[in-house]
Amino acid sequence: MTAESLSDLGLRLLAPARFTAQSLADILDRSGLVITCGPGGVGKTTTAAALGIAAANRGRKVLVITVDPARRLADALGIKDGGKSYEPHRVRGIGENGGSFSAVMLDAEATFDRMIIERTDDPAKSARILSNRVYRSIAGSLAGAQDYMAIERLHQLHSSNRYDLLVVDTPPSRDAIDLLEAPDRLVRFLGHPIYRALTMSQRSFARVTNAGTSAFLWIVRKLAGPALVEDTVEFFRSLAGIEDGMRQRASEVAALFRQTDTALVMVSSPRAEAVSESAFLANAVVERGLCLRAIVVNMIHPLPPELDGLDEVVAGSLADHVDFHRQLRELALSERHEMIALTTIAGDAMTVIEIPLLEVDVHDLDQLTNIAVRLITLGSS
Repeated sequence: MTAESLSDLGLRLLAPARFTAQSLADILDRSGLVITCGPGGVGKTTTAAALGIAAANRGRKVLVITVDPARRLADALGIKDGGKSYEPHRVRGIGENGGSFSAVMLDAEATFDRMIIERTDDPAKSARILSNRVYRSIAGSLAGAQDYMAIERLHQLHSSNRYDLLVVDTPPSRDAIDLLEAPDRLVRFLGHPIYRALTMSQRSFARVTNAGTSAFLWIVRKLAGPALVEDTVEFFRSLAGIEDGMRQRASEVAALFRQTDTALVMVSSPRAEAVSESAFLANAVVERGLCLRAIVVNMIHPLPPELDGLDEVVAGSLADHVDFHRQLRELALSERHEMIALTTIAGDAMTVIEIPLLEVDVHDLDQLTNIAVRLITLGSS
């Protein structure tokens, strides 16, 4: 893929000229927040964990926050039950010169519950919210709740000053954009006229709603039942006491995402579809004012030497080996051709790290540490 073919896909080259490329070691040493994003199936979560290990071994106190780690990765880190808990899990044996490594999988429902309990002064009020049917549905399954609670938990962990570096592993593909936009979206929601109307006192609500609104609520009550409507209105009104804090924390996380010491790391593979998706995401995050600092390309096939003329002089089983060699070379050349799009986007402003295809899947700390060493070594060349 070339720069011209990028243009054909409607993608622009938006490498931020105000930055110069840093080594990956410098990025890990100087950043307070590193965010990995990219398509699914390219080793993004493994890369996030390896980045955390690399930073911990350079003396930093690191926490990796992931949405959905692969089972083998959770096992490699010694995290029980997939790590889905409120408190981070300290992984022993990682970290030098005072460094440490911890990991946690985001539990949106537990984070939501904890926020309600901690931000509500009245225990009786928090109990009513937690038992509200609408709240229970939203906390567990509402689209976007995971993103909003990621904001809340990220703010808590960043403000705790327990860690030098947070590494956030975002959901695959374009869902990462939803997570990165969630702080701004939450601020807009809390200021929306409909939300403001729902959180008014009952007397004020009755005074400002018109006949059309009353007719609408009557229809909803007939379809969904009056209890559900009352639960919904009561839920939104119950947030009135904590919305200022939610808005402030969301604004602070939005600003954190755009700080110059926050680094985004794009993770891809050399496959055409992954490169195309990564190019789209790279442009999207830069358009939103975030600092894309590095691109990691995983699972690159080795490039075998060219075997001129052997196709005509070999036969039998040896011919099969030669044919396999030729196909592998074509695949490797095709991957390098696709990667031109990513190196073009990176320009002089980003570091590009190419990780060769490993012979085995990553399933223990030794292999994760090996990837961490590779990242630092290749990210400095």
